[in-house]
Formats: sequence, C-alpha cells, structure tokens
Amino acid sequence: MKLHMILSIISILFILNLSACSKEEIKYDGEPLKIAVIGDLPELNNEKIHFESISLKELSEDTVQISTNYDAIMITPLMFEEASNDRFVEVYTSTKIPFIFFDSEKRNLPFTNGGLTYESARWESLKNGSHTTIYLSDINANREDAWYFYLNDKKELDVLYKEIFEKVEML
Repeated sequence: MKLHMILSIISILFILNLSACSKEEIKYDGEPLKIAVIGDLPELNNEKIHFESISLKELSEDTVQISTNYDAIMITPLMFEEASNDRFVEVYTSTKIPFIFFDSEKRNLPFTNGGLTYESARWESLKNGSHTTIYLSDINANREDAWYFYLNDKKELDVLYKEIFEKVEML
C-alpha cells in the first residue's frame, strides 16, 4: 500500500513537472510587453510578455482602443487567410502599432495590399526566406516599414521570439 502511494505521488510530481516545462522559456528581459494575438496564443514562458486573444472583428471595430492597450498585434497562421481579406488592409496601414505576421512565408504583403489573399499571393514572388515580419505604417509621415526575422538551423525559436520582442520594444 505504501509503495503504491509513493508511486502515485511520484507520478503526480512528474506530470506537474512536465506541464510546468511545456512552455518555451524566452530569455527576453526588456520592458514588459502586452501583445494582442489573432489566432493561436503562443505557449511561451516569460513574465514580461503578456498575450491576450482578440478577434479580427474587435481589431477592425476599435483600432484606437487596441493601439492604446497593446504594444503590438500578432497574427498567426491559423488566421492568415481571413486576416488577408481586403477589408482589413486599411486597418494594417493606418493603425499606429506594429503588426507581427508570425510565421508568414509571404511577409506582410497579402495583408497590406488590396487584391491579394494569403492563399492567392504567389509564394515565389514573395520569397525572401524570412520566418516572421513586423510591419508598421505611419500615414502621417507617409511611410511604412517592415522588418524581417529569420529562423534557420543555427537559430532556435526562443532566440527568434527574443529578437521580435526586442524590436517591438524599440518601436
């Protein structure tokens, strides 16, 4: 009976340890960031990064409030096709915080240009090898900028996230 109880306790502790380690540790130590996410929430472990799920509808209905409450907006592959609809182009090109198009092989182009969707945008013409793009538009200065982040055999995903968060902090 005691052996059974000890094994049960060890099993529970093992499972708790696994679940605690399931989130990827990100070594970002800059200013705290609050990031709105459209799509899948990243499973990251860093007390300075706070993700909050929002919808495309929320984004398009209240860009001023979202720009005030968040440091950036991340869009993940789950939502690329819907997020690339022409009705959102103006949102991306007029909102004053950075958009992170995470794991977008087609960069920001299907989202910030009318007449394209993520599915219809020709991959070959958009290929630059980047993994993620941060896009920021400043309509008052008549300018738009994009920063590209690369993931390869030598760079781990946690390093990529750290670079993205450091750029968002700078912006």
